[in-house]
Amino acid sequence: MTSVSKKEALALLKKYMVNQHVMEHVMAVHDYAMEIAAEVECDRGLVEAGSLLHDIGRSRSHGIDHAIIGAEILKKEGVDGRIVSIVERHIGAGLTAREAKKLGLPPKDYAPRTIEEKIVCHADNLIGSTERVSIRDTIAMARMKWFPESVDRLITMHFDVFKPDIVFLKENAPDDINAVLNDFDLLYKVSHENGKYALSLYGQDSKKAAKYLLDKGVAERH
Repeated sequence: MTSVSKKEALALLKKYMVNQHVMEHVMAVHDYAMEIAAEVECDRGLVEAGSLLHDIGRSRSHGIDHAIIGAEILKKEGVDGRIVSIVERHIGAGLTAREAKKLGLPPKDYAPRTIEEKIVCHADNLIGSTERVSIRDTIAMARMKWFPESVDRLITMHFDVFKPDIVFLKENAPDDINAVLNDFDLLYKVSHENGKYALSLYGQDSKKAAKYLLDKGVAERH
């Protein structure tokens, strides 16, 4: 087996007797990953297969090593190496060889590199059990539990995988734009372009937030 269809991925999960709780999580990650993938240039087939198979290693371990075990299972099944890499590199926001060694894993670079790897990894981070978790809450959790460098990668990955929705702030825009956007599930960047401030919104609520700012008359499109 090389490339993997949705039907084949589900058959592998069944073969390795992945339990119902994990399956529910897997499907939630799959759905979110496919939403993200629909908006950016990527191989959606890889995202689909990788998101469905990312936790196949939980059939044998619920520890941090489940990603490595999952990759080994898929290698034995002859699965496309690109899918194997998606599975192997989805731990946290990826791990450096130094971080992996500290966690008792084989000292290897597990950081996502391709857009498909990043989409699956990030979608997994934005799903709790089956519910979606805001990026701000995810960052807050990561700061309590992860290496500082991993938190930085989480934030960078958010900007990498989401397509930004861009508006330009008018002169009457509130000074504290963070307070205005606090209720939306997103991160943002501000840049100065041609005498105006461009606000780039990244995340699940980017379109909703852009519409809110436009409707309030504090932003405009160019």
